[in-house]
Amino acid sequence: MNFRSAPAAMSDFADEHARLSTAPDSPFRQSFVMLRRDTGGIHRLHGRVLIHTTPDGGRDKRVLASAEEFFATVATIFGRELDDLTPADRAALWTRVEKAHEAWLASRPA
Repeated sequence: MNFRSAPAAMSDFADEHARLSTAPDSPFRQSFVMLRRDTGGIHRLHGRVLIHTTPDGGRDKRVLASAEEFFATVATIFGRELDDLTPADRAALWTRVEKAHEAWLASRPA
């Protein structure tokens, strides 16, 4: 890491942002992740797994069972309706989320 005393500008991050947004091996392209922090804690959606961590260290984890539950969670907890997606786009996204979840389960030790 290189720490500077001068303030950083958004342009300082542009090249790495572009790489992380487009490179096939980028962790940001390997799985679906959303985060939301508020006074009630942190909500993290990683594929089909929803984790809520409270300020006192409590943790609730559950697996979303269906596309309907997934999109409802994205809308209600994360405030993203994803209304710019067509039904085909939604189906494709859910298929990718499901496949990544299954691959993750298969990679875990028995």
